[in-house]
Amino acid sequence: MNFSPRSIGLVSVALCLALAGCSRDARLVGRNVRSVTVKPVTHYGVTLDENATPKQVAYVLTRAIRDDFLAATSEDREASLDVQFDICAANVINARNTTAISRDEFVHNVVYHWTPTVSHYVGGFDTEWAKAEPRLVQSAVRTDGEGTKKCEVRMELADPDGDPGASVVMITWLTRDKGLWRVTHVGFDRTRRKLAKAG
Repeated sequence: MNFSPRSIGLVSVALCLALAGCSRDARLVGRNVRSVTVKPVTHYGVTLDENATPKQVAYVLTRAIRDDFLAATSEDREASLDVQFDICAANVINARNTTAISRDEFVHNVVYHWTPTVSHYVGGFDTEWAKAEPRLVQSAVRTDGEGTKKCEVRMELADPDGDPGASVVMITWLTRDKGLWRVTHVGFDRTRRKLAKAG
């Protein structure tokens, strides 16, 4: 079978495009993959600029996760995800990217899983700063070997099913990104279920 130079060229282009596509995350097809710029933002009446505390950022995160989980429409869910992307440490998160996918895709994959990780406990998230603030316990700020400041904010959460022995301690890990406290990831403290009471 003979192939013309034109047909060989078209096949080559198609093959190159197919191979280039392999570096993309197929799970992101149809998803709104944002290009995140770390900058001051205001959500839920809280301005998260260079003067904002890690506790304020953690509070906004819990509000956004709650709204994400309880969203009645896809538009509501996208709006709550916008908040989560606004407060993520996109540059720090991407610095851990050892994959072939792009910065935007990698950051998306990290942030998109925050709500599923802690959604079982969203009923215990406060929607008012005055009530949330006393429950948020911040660790001391430390500096890693690269000079980046980091800390954690913990919050004790009761078991939604009422089991007194099944409470958890949620952790929001934060770091300074472009001079702002931003979130790198969320999860749970595997070493304890209760926080020590003050006093």
